[in-house]
Amino acid sequence: MAITKSSKDRAKGRGFLVVFFTIFMLFGLAMSAVFLYPLVQIARARDWREVPCTILTSRVESHSGSKGGSTYSVEVAYEYEIDGQRHVGMRYKFMSGSSSGYDGKKEIVDRLRPGTETVCYVNRHDAGDAVIERGFTGDILFGFIPMIFAVIGAGGLLGVLVFKGRSPNPGAAPGIPAPALEGPAGRLSGAVTLKRSNSPATRFGCSVLFALFWNGIVGVVAVQGFSHWQAGRFDGCASLILVPFVLVGLGLGVLSLYFFLGLFNPSPELRLSSPTVALGDTVEIEWKTAGNVDRVKSFTITLEGREEATYRRGTSTSTDKSTFARIPLIHSDRGKDLRRGKAQFTVPADSMHSFRSTNNKFVWLIQLKGDIPRWPDIGEEYPLEVLPLRPSPGGPA
Repeated sequence: MAITKSSKDRAKGRGFLVVFFTIFMLFGLAMSAVFLYPLVQIARARDWREVPCTILTSRVESHSGSKGGSTYSVEVAYEYEIDGQRHVGMRYKFMSGSSSGYDGKKEIVDRLRPGTETVCYVNRHDAGDAVIERGFTGDILFGFIPMIFAVIGAGGLLGVLVFKGRSPNPGAAPGIPAPALEGPAGRLSGAVTLKRSNSPATRFGCSVLFALFWNGIVGVVAVQGFSHWQAGRFDGCASLILVPFVLVGLGLGVLSLYFFLGLFNPSPELRLSSPTVALGDTVEIEWKTAGNVDRVKSFTITLEGREEATYRRGTSTSTDKSTFARIPLIHSDRGKDLRRGKAQFTVPADSMHSFRSTNNKFVWLIQLKGDIPRWPDIGEEYPLEVLPLRPSPGGPA
């Protein structure tokens, strides 16, 4: 089978996207590993031994920020004794670097004045490895920001490698009118069942995976913060930063529940009287639905033609969508009509057939929407490939 130029272009485009999203994901994972490594150290330090120590020096160190401002860090030195040997520690917490907020650092330094007796935690396998604050601190939350890049990259790879899209009709290259089919009517015989864009199970599964991923990470941080609160070390700044992440996690949980309830909706199946549809054709559509349709208050079936244009705005890519055709096929206020029925429709002859190119495409789809009171509604889309206008009988060859 010959490989068309458009097939090569699609393969090159897919290869570019794979490389792009892979770099995006690896960058996010690498940055997350740098920022979230203190979480690993916190987990390891849970069994470190508690040792009395004496503060030698403490101060708030000022650093010049990249944008002209100042950032601050706690610099401390303390001595402790292990097995009769004196050691000096220089680490206050596992998260290194500096951040804004002078008052919080000053409060820590005031609490750790030189000569103050306090407690530090020492690695059981390395007496020189010690820390004063071995728990979660608010600045670790900044490590979750690079994870957005990792999630976007992983989602992009999933979309490119798994959801490759629908194959074009036999004999029709994307963006090129298909040749006329043989036979006086130019059609093949036999009805065809339409496939949905995505199933309720797919929507539910994807939402659950993302919710588990997000809430698993945020949960670890929240548990650490709660343990500090119980110990009387409440960090208001860290709690405030954590609030948006928790709210997003709750929203993902609600979305997963919504999609889960949608699994119990009536499941419609659509069939067309012909496996090929061209501009100007009159086609019969038949539907039948499994499940309790008596819960459906009303439903509509619509044929829609949509144009999608992709272009760049500076460094970002945008896609505009506009509807150029909308043809109501049926509207019923009786849910039982969704159980089984038929309707005919004609694709406008003066409209645009299905078309795909690098930056533009014209798509046709059949939308089925059902209103279910106090429950997730039915909302399904069935892509439809529409061929160019067929040559009229007796027309030019």
